[in-house]
Amino acid sequence: MKKWCVALISVLLFISLIGCQSKNEKPLNFSGKGDHWSAKVTVKSNEDKKENKKIKLTYLGNDLDSVGEFEFKLDAPNGQWGMGAIKLDKEGKFEGKSDMNTSEKTSKLDQLVLHIEWNNESEEIVLENK
Repeated sequence: MKKWCVALISVLLFISLIGCQSKNEKPLNFSGKGDHWSAKVTVKSNEDKKENKKIKLTYLGNDLDSVGEFEFKLDAPNGQWGMGAIKLDKEGKFEGKSDMNTSEKTSKLDQLVLHIEWNNESEEIVLENK
């Protein structure tokens, strides 16, 4: 009887430990398109209130040289992120990433607003989870 109780307690303890393991959440993928730019943002959250954000920007115009240095700012309900004095690659693309501490996780229902400024022009794009 004593062995049976020890075995049962061991099994219950093992099951409770498995249930307490952190679950890897699937990344959220936000995207949107404007007249001059398209954007994709991937957000990965972890349990200690950190988020990894990756952005992929593509210039949709024909004259890549006209863009020069540009900057972006991404507004989310849980904070802002941006970069300046950046350039496109030869294919008209830019990729960047950031690890941020946040007070709350980005939700799949959130909308992100991207502001891009280049060569005395600007565009605002609303990004939604897809």
